[in-house]
Amino acid sequence: MLEQLQRLQTHIGVLKTRLEKTEKEHASLLTDKVSSEEQLHAQIMQKNGIITQKQDEIESLTEQLSQLQNQFQHLNGDATALAERYGRLEKSCTDLKNRFQEILTERNELRVVKEKMLNEQRHAQQEIQDLQSERERLIQKNDHARAKVEAIIQRLAILGTEQDQHAQEIQQLAHPSETSDSSEETSS
Repeated sequence: MLEQLQRLQTHIGVLKTRLEKTEKEHASLLTDKVSSEEQLHAQIMQKNGIITQKQDEIESLTEQLSQLQNQFQHLNGDATALAERYGRLEKSCTDLKNRFQEILTERNELRVVKEKMLNEQRHAQQEIQDLQSERERLIQKNDHARAKVEAIIQRLAILGTEQDQHAQEIQQLAHPSETSDSSEETSS
């Protein structure tokens, strides 16, 4: 029995050492577990911080994206308005070009008409000058003819009075009684 007791004591000693060893391992594992948990907790906190930071960045980028989309829509509206204005300006420019061409055509036509009228005016002035010189010539000719006619009338008047006197004298000689009656009638 002593032997058994000694064996039991040896077993108990072995069990005690094993128990101490297991307790030390257990304490070491607990320490490792606590440090692992602390590390994990620190990592989780770090990851949560990173996640929060990334969420803040996402929110900031989302806000920027929203602003940029608004700017893009505004710029699209401006581009559309500018395109419409450009179209209207281009149409106005085309209309102005066409009107300018019409004005140039009208100006050229007016130049032709002006040249034609200037030529007609020159011809008319030449005709007027010709007519004035013809008039002057005719006036001179008329004055000359009038002077001749007046000279002829004066001569005829002189001749007529002389012939009348001669005719009266002859008549008196031929009909002395009639001439005295006619002279009395003329005097009365």
